[in-house]
Amino acid sequence: MHALLSVLLPLLVASADADAVVDGIFRHQAIRDSTIASVSYRGRLSYTETDLRSSGVAQVECERLITMPRVGEQSYELVDVRVDGQRLEGAAREREAGRLHSRGLVALETRMPFFPETREEYSYRVSGPDTWEGMQVWHVEFIPTRPTRRHIRGFARVLDGSFDVVSMEFVPCRLPFVVTAVRMKLDYALVHGYWLPVRFQMDMDLRLAVVVELMRRHIRVEDHYWGHQLNSASPAMTEGSD
Repeated sequence: MHALLSVLLPLLVASADADAVVDGIFRHQAIRDSTIASVSYRGRLSYTETDLRSSGVAQVECERLITMPRVGEQSYELVDVRVDGQRLEGAAREREAGRLHSRGLVALETRMPFFPETREEYSYRVSGPDTWEGMQVWHVEFIPTRPTRRHIRGFARVLDGSFDVVSMEFVPCRLPFVVTAVRMKLDYALVHGYWLPVRFQMDMDLRLAVVVELMRRHIRVEDHYWGHQLNSASPAMTEGSD
């Protein structure tokens, strides 16, 4: 990702144009927030951890009903939890749910860069426009002004004209010392006329060595979102396909 950003930097647009793009993103977000009162949808998460020394693989899957009563807030209800294909019940399910929550995998605590409430927490640089998947987009780099463990840095692809965010690639600002590489991506799709997140992917490499190597693992997380219900002043809209 950093190599890509280094290519984009020479293409940075003039300050006035960049400000217009960033203002357009937040203006569009404010209109959408005033239209949609709340959102609920289903999420199917797959967590795969591969021990690169022994080639052992462990997998956890969970399905949940997610509710966003307001922008930037999220709660969820677990529907199903499986470890290595075996469905968990009772106390075992609750313990595994707790482990998923402690890893930050089933709750949104990140201070995302394009909410009006977080605008002042980031600085933005704009380059482009460019073509991506047949659409004309701006590349908007975001860097937190005072980074914490809840902030991210990276870039978004933003549609020219409508100012919809259609893709984001980023990394956390603060990582444990055992993490040697990480990449996160959030994909959006049109749902009832709105560009909404439909897939999150993370790849992370970990290594621990004290004189000799003690641990080397790769983690992949994939989270798919579907069945959106958008609640507004008009009757609820539903999107039922996977």
